[in-house]
Amino acid sequence: MDKENRSWLWPLVIIVLVLLVYGAGSWYFANLVLSSPTSTLAEGIDDVGTPQELGLPLPENVQIDAGAVTLAGWYFENEADAQCAVMFLHGYTGTRAQALYWAPLFWERGCDLLAYDHRGHGESTAAQHTYGYFEKADGEAALDWLGRRTGLAREDIGLAGVSYGAATALQMAPLAPDVAFILADSPYSSLEDILSFQAGEQFGTVGRAFLQGALLNAQLLAGFDVDAVSPETAVIGAEMPILLIHSATDEFTPAGHSSAIYANSDPARTVLLINEWGSEHAADIVTDFEAYAAEVDEFLDQLVPGFGDGPA
Repeated sequence: MDKENRSWLWPLVIIVLVLLVYGAGSWYFANLVLSSPTSTLAEGIDDVGTPQELGLPLPENVQIDAGAVTLAGWYFENEADAQCAVMFLHGYTGTRAQALYWAPLFWERGCDLLAYDHRGHGESTAAQHTYGYFEKADGEAALDWLGRRTGLAREDIGLAGVSYGAATALQMAPLAPDVAFILADSPYSSLEDILSFQAGEQFGTVGRAFLQGALLNAQLLAGFDVDAVSPETAVIGAEMPILLIHSATDEFTPAGHSSAIYANSDPARTVLLINEWGSEHAADIVTDFEAYAAEVDEFLDQLVPGFGDGPA
């Protein structure tokens, strides 16, 4: 090979190396997105406390068939029998133990409660995390299970979720338009929006540079449509009342995500509360439980009148 021909070789080598590095980096970040380490149920209970410590009875351990996965859950049957139930969806890398923060809000109304571990979390079937894409169908299976177990219609069952669980609950809106309400604490507006923000926060310019490649790899590895993971789109035309709660000082998922969701929702059915309590991500209920409970009670009394026995 003469010198003139070799001069074209180095640019080609550089291009190939750049593509290999970008492909490897994108694959690495995609796997972080799909398979981050999660907490155990025992660790969750250590963080939150036991049901008894929070004024609840021992739950029944249940297994819910969601087709491709089996969901491990807790079912609390309320002796008050107020003909209402609430299903709780926990946050990313957490477990159903997180439900114990919110459970007293609805237990005092006489409602039965169901909380379960998302696929790939806790004691549920190992699976990749798709941020609501497959999880919303899991949630519908759990909702059907709860309806059969309690004998309640969907209009007597509410959904409550935090962060990843809040985003999943909102994505269930088109699948379950007849539920009593959705309480969404600290949701993200779309998968691309939250990953773009977190890529910059955690990895800076490098993270943002690999974002599109990571999203493409995630789609291929987990078999889902990244663009379809969009709570802000899912609420368009939603028929149930929705309560969006977000801390103004949330540095993990900024409050603007809830504002974007609210902008697409029906303002006559939706309440947006951005609290100035100085809380970290999804921690308003810990910062001031009484004030948080008052917000939930006001929402239910105004937009879901007659749900349960009312606040204690």
